[in-house]
Amino acid sequence: MVGMSTVWDPTQYAKFSDHRSRPFDDLLARVRATSPALVVDLGCGNGPLTLGLAQRWPDARIVGVDHSPEMLKAARELDVDGRVEWVEADVATWDVATLGAAPDVIVTNATLQWVPGHLDLVARWVSALAPGGWFAMQVPGNNDAPSHALMRESAANHPAKERLSPALNRLAVHDPARYVVELGAFGCEVDGWETTYQHVLDPAGEQDNPVLEWVRGTGLRPVLEALTDEAERAAFLADYDARLRAAYPRTPVGVILAFRRVFAVARRSDTAASPDAGAHVVGLHHVQVACPAGSEDALRAFYGDLVGLPEIPKPPALTARGGVWFRVGPHELHCGVEEGFAPARKAHPAIAVRDVDALAATLAARGGDITWDEAIPGTRRFHTADPVGNRVEFQQV
Repeated sequence: MVGMSTVWDPTQYAKFSDHRSRPFDDLLARVRATSPALVVDLGCGNGPLTLGLAQRWPDARIVGVDHSPEMLKAARELDVDGRVEWVEADVATWDVATLGAAPDVIVTNATLQWVPGHLDLVARWVSALAPGGWFAMQVPGNNDAPSHALMRESAANHPAKERLSPALNRLAVHDPARYVVELGAFGCEVDGWETTYQHVLDPAGEQDNPVLEWVRGTGLRPVLEALTDEAERAAFLADYDARLRAAYPRTPVGVILAFRRVFAVARRSDTAASPDAGAHVVGLHHVQVACPAGSEDALRAFYGDLVGLPEIPKPPALTARGGVWFRVGPHELHCGVEEGFAPARKAHPAIAVRDVDALAATLAARGGDITWDEAIPGTRRFHTADPVGNRVEFQQV
């Protein structure tokens, strides 16, 4: 589990464990790795599914990464043989390089919905795979389901609605086609699909409101943590409980919860890092542009806030030099401090974007000088300058 500072409850999450594990099993069925040396589970949670990876690949080194100390405590207690390396870290900032080797399999299950800008993370992880490596992901695609829509309605009618708003923000989860396109850009073989599970909850009729119990283990937790006053929490739960009962009535077989999930599995080319591929070249890692000392905040405002590039923490050994680094898809843009700096007027990075006109309008509204260039037929692009005067090009994908 990742995201915010939510305290996760392994016991509550483990309810409906059979239903929660089905998407993981369906995802792994499409991963055909036979004898991987290194397998990583990003967002490993309370551990049983990660231990299943150790059973499937008994000779592999298995690493589980999660942000929640509560979940990792439960995972370590399950791992009586010490089979898995459990790492406490936020997957959004965790560095694959800390493994000391290229992973053969990276799995992330029901985690990326909590991570802002996770397409950039996916690009980083796929780039780090060993030749022939596998990447497998699953995310809930149920933000419009009654369970979530009614949560928002109850919050909108609650006196603490302003305080609840951040806890209700659901980050972007894309359709399968988007993940197929993004992963295919790396030359991967990609399989993407979606499944809407019809979970039959509590067939024995032992629970008062099984759908409420389900969301207590995941999406409802940030909301309940925002309601620190017991009376506020009780009022919210009473309203939400009534709405859920109406939306999910009990049937003769139990309470049916329809739950959509989005899947993607990608296999990297066997020759991704082949020694025969032109002097070991496998791609471009980063582009560096110069900047003067003390310009970091201005560069963050431009490349980060306006353009939307996520910042990458610099290695500790390089932090003292100043500058700032950004992620650009699978690549990096390094702004490095240079003594006697002079802006680059000719040499420049060209950044591909999905809506170049919208970006141009945003930059122009902030006072940027936009110069459109139609020299290349069929290519929509413009040039501008970053805050320190370096030329930058933005090009429509």
